[in-house]
Amino acid sequence: MSGNGKCEQPKLTFKGQKPQTKPANKKQRADSSNSTNTSMDKLYNINTQLEAMTDGLSELREEIVC
Repeated sequence: MSGNGKCEQPKLTFKGQKPQTKPANKKQRADSSNSTNTSMDKLYNINTQLEAMTDGLSELREEIVC
């Protein structure tokens, strides 16, 4: 490196053939053979509970107002 802070390297030129590439194979996770997705099941259960709680709160609110 010289004193002016620039890196002085010769430019490289590529002469030749690029290597042949093959398309990537999508690898499956180890647990993907299981048809049930437990995190989605948990999310569905939480959503169901939340809907039930929301309905219950709405009913309580109506009772308080009346």
